[in-house]
Formats: sequence, C-alpha cells, structure tokens
Amino acid sequence: MKRNNRNCRSGENLIEEMNQTAVPHGGVAVWHLGQASVALKTRDVMFYIDPYLSDSLNEGGAWPRKFDPPLQPEGVTNAGYVLITHDHGDHLDPVSLRGIESASPNARFICPAPAVERLQSLGIPDQRIIEARAGEWVHDAGVSVLPVACQHEEFSVDENGDHAYLGYIVKTDGILFYHAGDTILHSELIEALQPFSIDLAFLPINGRDYSRAEKGIAGNMGFREAADLTEAVQMDLVIPIHYDLFPFNADNPAYFVDYLYAHYPGQCFKMMVPGERILHLGSGVNSR
Repeated sequence: MKRNNRNCRSGENLIEEMNQTAVPHGGVAVWHLGQASVALKTRDVMFYIDPYLSDSLNEGGAWPRKFDPPLQPEGVTNAGYVLITHDHGDHLDPVSLRGIESASPNARFICPAPAVERLQSLGIPDQRIIEARAGEWVHDAGVSVLPVACQHEEFSVDENGDHAYLGYIVKTDGILFYHAGDTILHSELIEALQPFSIDLAFLPINGRDYSRAEKGIAGNMGFREAADLTEAVQMDLVIPIHYDLFPFNADNPAYFVDYLYAHYPGQCFKMMVPGERILHLGSGVNSR
C-alpha cells in the first residue's frame, strides 16, 4: 500500500486533532477516511460513518487498498455514534467495528434492521445497537437520524419489509448532514431529500458498468447523477466519496468537478484526501 498524504494527519495525531478541534453550534468538522468512510464532529458528538479501517477485503489479493487507512480501529477511542449504511465489507467491516466497539466503550451503532444480527455476531452488545428503518426517525440523546432507502442498483427488502441499503440524514446541534451510502439516483431519493435543507452531503460517484456488474459489484451514482442530485435538492456543500480506494471500482473525480463547473457553477463542493479536515459553518467552508 502507498503512503497517505504527508500533509494530513493519521493515527494518534489524527485522533488528537479530532479531540482538540472546537466546533461551534451550527458547524461540523469533517475528516475523510477513504472510500465511503468519514468522521464528523459537532460541538459535542463524534460520528463515524461506514468506517473501513482495515484490509479485511484483501484476502488473496482480491481487493487491494490504494493507501493505508488513516486510523487503526483500535485507535478510535472517541466514537459517539457509528453509522452503518449496509452489509458490504467496505461499509460494514468486522475488523473495524470490533476495534471501535472495544476502543470506544460508549459508542452506539446504528445500522439497517436486517444487519442487526450481523453486528450481534461481532460481539456488539444489544444495548449498543440501534435498528434503523427507512422513513422512521431515530432520536437518541439530542441526535436525530432519518434513514433513507437506497437503490444499490435496486432496493433490497427483507421478509419484514425492512430495507438493507440505507442512507442517513443526521440532524444535531443546528447542523444537518446526509450520507448517501451506496445508491443510484432515483425519484424516491429526490423526493425523500427535498424537504430538507442539507448543509453537507456525501455522495458516491464511482458509477456502474457492465464489466463491474459481471464481477458482482453493485453500482452507484456516477458523477453526473451525483451532481444532478445536488441541484435537485439544493444541497449547500457536497463532498464526493467512494471513488478513491479500489482501482477497479473507481472513477476520476475530475469528471465530477468538470460537470459541476459546466452545469452548476454555483454549487459548493470539496475534494478531500484521506486524513484531511474541513470545518463547515453553515454556508461556508474553512479548510486547514
């Protein structure tokens, strides 16, 4: 694996930066961790979404990482909430979740209802798991989370009618952010998001194609769909994700930037590298 950007922090230095970063009311600090993995801090709460902080998918060399994880799971000592969008190895990573569960004993884990048994099998206690169902708000200690159904190529619903693929709208301390998980663009998604004034959104841009479908790799929005969604929903700031870690399931983020510039030149966006921090304050972005 290659070295991370030497200008960004990693390991204990990154955790220390997270802990020392002061976030005002109505703001959020963001750290990109690679693939769909992000960490966010509001004034009082630390969130991790889809943390893939290991190399667990690379047995036999099938899914090599392009860069080392900025954090090791056992080093994540500050998690308040861990949100899992669905049960794929780069989103629900057993190595990462076991490490975080042990290192952050007060963390709570929010996951789709069909994935609860998976978390239980990893030794995460029931009282630390919160079931998420599409369209049903989760309210917990000042944090409100609305799960949004995703089409990871298509909807996946279990025998109880619960969606296996979710994105999350998170509302806390005067900020509202959205993590799309893995999804293509569909009309129901636009309808679900339009009622909200989204301050910050994380959208996949790696797309889909015949070659990957033949290998069993479910697709996502491409750069055009992600950009079109920002316009349809009037998002404040968009950060593209899910394009940087696996060479065979990626896309050039410059296409996303070029499409925004050509079609939506007023749209705020930020390209992030692993370990980078930004502080988002409502209608503006301050980068370190």
